[in-house]
Amino acid sequence: MWAMSRHWTERRRTVSLVAVVAVLAVVPYLNGLNGDFTFDDVGVIRDNPMIQRSSPLRLFVDPYYPGALYRPVTMLSYAANARLGGGTFGYHVVNVALHALVSVGVLALAGVFLSSTAGAFATAAIFAVHPIHTEAVSSIVGRAELLAALLVIVALIGVARQASASGCRRSAWRAASLVSFAVGLLAKESVFTAIGLVPLVDWWARPREKGWRHLCAALPYALIGIAYLGLRIGVIGSLGLPEPPGSLDNPLAHVALLPRLLTAIVVLWEYVSLLAVPVHLAADYSFNQIPIVLTLLDPRFLLAVAGLFGAALSVALISRRKPEVLAAALLFLVPLGLTANVLFPIGTIKAERLLYLPSLGWCLGLGCLADAAARAKRRIWIPAFAALVAALGAKTWLRNPDWRNDLVLFTATAQASPASAKAHHNVAVALERAGQLDEAMDEFRESFAIYPQYPGAAFGIGHVYSLKGLDGPALHWYEKAVRLDWGFAKAHLQIGLLRERLREYDTAEAAFRAGLAGDPDNALLLVNLSATRLEQGDRWGSLRLLSRLDALGLVAPDVADLVAAARREIEAGARG
Repeated sequence: MWAMSRHWTERRRTVSLVAVVAVLAVVPYLNGLNGDFTFDDVGVIRDNPMIQRSSPLRLFVDPYYPGALYRPVTMLSYAANARLGGGTFGYHVVNVALHALVSVGVLALAGVFLSSTAGAFATAAIFAVHPIHTEAVSSIVGRAELLAALLVIVALIGVARQASASGCRRSAWRAASLVSFAVGLLAKESVFTAIGLVPLVDWWARPREKGWRHLCAALPYALIGIAYLGLRIGVIGSLGLPEPPGSLDNPLAHVALLPRLLTAIVVLWEYVSLLAVPVHLAADYSFNQIPIVLTLLDPRFLLAVAGLFGAALSVALISRRKPEVLAAALLFLVPLGLTANVLFPIGTIKAERLLYLPSLGWCLGLGCLADAAARAKRRIWIPAFAALVAALGAKTWLRNPDWRNDLVLFTATAQASPASAKAHHNVAVALERAGQLDEAMDEFRESFAIYPQYPGAAFGIGHVYSLKGLDGPALHWYEKAVRLDWGFAKAHLQIGLLRERLREYDTAEAAFRAGLAGDPDNALLLVNLSATRLEQGDRWGSLRLLSRLDALGLVAPDVADLVAAARREIEAGARG
């Protein structure tokens, strides 16, 4: 009877801890549930016909927008949100719910490594409220990070549980772990790094087994990973990015190996610093917020090496008495393996969302401190821990509304990353849409000053001039944009429209055709080229261009209106 009473007491305590962690994960994000589609949400979700109109089955055979990634499970979750309706509120609710599930999973996984409930709870509570997670949770497209982390944690918990189970229960845990890993790969490719965490968890769960047995535990996961790579090649055509990222998003993709590695070490130290002191956070770190490290004597590199060496030495010394600290370090480093720009350059030089799963290692390290304090019966750790959780949660609450809309987000980003050309460009676009043309012009010019090879900034300056009715300067900057990027279809379109307004039909036609050379299915270029041919008396040529539009299928409503107007004009000309 006493044993049964103890069992129910422990179960009630576990349920209480789970409830508290879930509440801590949800509360800091309640003020962001009404946020609009922002940043990449627009192209990936709101304006993506694959999400809004296509069959869900297409998501498993077509690449993830914009064509370089393969994440059908994540895309399927967006499609489900779109079908259920509810606007952006529904998307945000799902993200926050996933974050709560991940935080509860962290509680369970931390319990594998830490023998005290206090340490596991401290780990999960800090993870739940840490402001480094705001980009992953508040940005709807951050859902890929949430799903990936959840499925990796479930897979690792399965590895630990099967070690202590037997018979059918052991088989069930093994199957759950493998399925979670496989589904996780379809949510985000970085789940591949979980293969390196399986031996760690297996070693912790079965410390008396020989080393090679722990490596063998990862073999089924490796086979699933190989199968995933084959599927990825079949859909995308390559293991990595089909094309290297632009120098604007990740300048490390365009430098030699040594500068890339030196800069990656600096970024790694910045990641550690953000986890320790999450004060200055930004949604963008692109060119030139993090200048390339060109020499071993760069002060930033020397500071990073000193900091990382000190951290590594501390881990090595403490791990002799508390091996959990070594596990925490590995849980931080291994998930960063594919996103640290060390093995190969990725799509960005630095992003806080990439720390979502690796931050588990940092939080586990703090949990180790709580565990040690609890064992030493030093009760001072309780108010200190409560103050830390409150401070981190408050920072999350204050930063979370940045994702209210594009103007708010990009303004905050440009302030936090003042040397980022993309940040200034993005805030300029938002200001332009808000009708604040003078402020938009200043931001576009700042963006172009940071990165003079930025065609988007040149186009933005031209577009502001065009909105002000200054066709001459607008044309100058549009032409500068196409000189920087001849495949810039939007710039060719605007040049053609300006030339057409000046009745320079030959030049306008040349601009439209130049744009179509790089983007042959651009509906706006096709319909305006059709109108130009009609102005020159070529009715049949105009009709042929419109027939190409028919072959494209669904087009945007504004383009459909232009097509209808063009057909009416052709019919009127035929009757005349």
